[in-house]
Amino acid sequence: MVAQQHSAGQPVILVVSADEDVRASLLEPLRRRYADDYRVVEADGPARAVAAVEELAAIEGGSMALVLSDDASPVDDHESVFAAARRRFPDVRRGLVIEWGSWADRVTSDAVLQLMTHVQIDYYVVRPTHSPDESFHRAITDFLREHEAAAGKRHRAYTVIGDVSQPRTHELRNRLARAGVPADHLDPTAADAQSMLDAAGVAYTGVPLVRTADGRVLVDPDDAELARAYGLSTSLPDHVVDVVVIGAGPSGLAAAVYASSEGLDTLVLEGESIGGQAGSSSLIRNYLGFSRGVSGAELAQRAYQQAWVFGAQFAHTRRVTGVRMVDDGFEVVVSAAGANGAAGDVVRARAVVLASGVTYRRLAAPGLARFVGSSVFYGASSVEARAQTGRDVLVVGGGNSAGQAALHLARYARSVSLVVRGPSLAASMSQYLIDQLDAAGVGLITGSHVVDAGATRDPDRLDHVVLQRSDSGEQVSVPADAVFITIGARPHTEWLPPEVLRDQWGSVITGAEVLEEGGRRAWLGSGRDPFPLESSVPGFFAVGDVRRGSIKRVASAVGEGSVVISTVHQHLGPHVGG
Repeated sequence: MVAQQHSAGQPVILVVSADEDVRASLLEPLRRRYADDYRVVEADGPARAVAAVEELAAIEGGSMALVLSDDASPVDDHESVFAAARRRFPDVRRGLVIEWGSWADRVTSDAVLQLMTHVQIDYYVVRPTHSPDESFHRAITDFLREHEAAAGKRHRAYTVIGDVSQPRTHELRNRLARAGVPADHLDPTAADAQSMLDAAGVAYTGVPLVRTADGRVLVDPDDAELARAYGLSTSLPDHVVDVVVIGAGPSGLAAAVYASSEGLDTLVLEGESIGGQAGSSSLIRNYLGFSRGVSGAELAQRAYQQAWVFGAQFAHTRRVTGVRMVDDGFEVVVSAAGANGAAGDVVRARAVVLASGVTYRRLAAPGLARFVGSSVFYGASSVEARAQTGRDVLVVGGGNSAGQAALHLARYARSVSLVVRGPSLAASMSQYLIDQLDAAGVGLITGSHVVDAGATRDPDRLDHVVLQRSDSGEQVSVPADAVFITIGARPHTEWLPPEVLRDQWGSVITGAEVLEEGGRRAWLGSGRDPFPLESSVPGFFAVGDVRRGSIKRVASAVGEGSVVISTVHQHLGPHVGG
């Protein structure tokens, strides 16, 4: 039976097992530690559990944080408690309860793998056998943290007040989310928004505003002002540093960690958000050491903190606009903070690591442009996922970023389809993602590309996209309330001096390929050949997606960022750092 009647209020932790002893071994530690913040409910089997899910879903404001069950069988050949919970509560976390040591049992291991592949569970939980079992509680806490983040339950000290039809409103929300700053969003006409603005003595004038943790209201803040408001530095050092890292994606953060940990005076310049493109990924499941996966934003924030505690300096929202070679290294030209990209400052460095990644190319489809930032997004913006509840969504692209975005959006949207030019996903996406997308019911439109988009019902809201078949040229209109575009990635290297050898797409050529591609004259060094990951300019290195020949995976980028520091040391000489 279900032990408690449901009511709105505290999120529910549902414990399911037909075995009374199993239930008791879970309920006692859960209630002892989490009862102040969660309502722990029991069910004596899948049928009762599904009924409990439906009962809670019928209550306005009902919330389910976690389902723990030792039985994943469908009820009446329909759906399991895990599937029912996911259908009713998209943010719920689900754990299969297993016995200690049973992972060696083939039946148990196959069940875990199959359930994860078919997106039925998020992970498994080992039933506690003693008290306190901190390994059990660590698993539970991880689940609850993930639910809190996904459901937007974290304390939100910041509020974005703005019209959702304005791209800048979305940009501000995304900036805060990528920085790990939970933020509410209010429409300017909402009563709560009016109260906040009245208290601050600020009027809404048609541009978005941000209410900060201390009650100040920023009027359409630029990125630098916003960064400073939540405690990030935009200032530059006034001395020569050992190495400047340009870009704080996975490769740049790895370079910063290894450079600073080895004693190099390190400065990281990032014009946008920490984490690069990977930072917007909702879940990276194949990164070493994170068996249940990790969001790109969390991985980036962990790496950022790791580099910071080793002494790396960060200058946020500072975009690099040029590099000059000088006798003792480089002068890096940096946009002035808050100057909308205008060049204003120079940093001097003995070596440079370029880790600026790539940006998505804007599609030429004419109808898309006016919806960019409101319902058309370049990249896998996870902060927009909940807004797609009940909507039809297209994800354009066939790489892992596209797959991760589609899988996350499928939690909320009415329908999600991937649009790819090729005949399948096999050549561009990891198999585990392909399997999960199929299990989640994500559609696949192959051999097609976007040629137009428009709005027929409401001129301010996208409602369809026009696709063209690559083989026949046939065009078809497809319903779409939002489009996420993750194709056409290209390096942003136009600002580099001509001495830095690049290919026709702008990717930086490094190592032995400098001599193979450009000949001896392309290499500006003397007395040695280019080091691995070194460009045609001695002391100027390139890692990650911006480098020609790099493997476009997070782990590969981290590897390059880590390895490059040994060659930076070789360039600088043994007297620097250490």
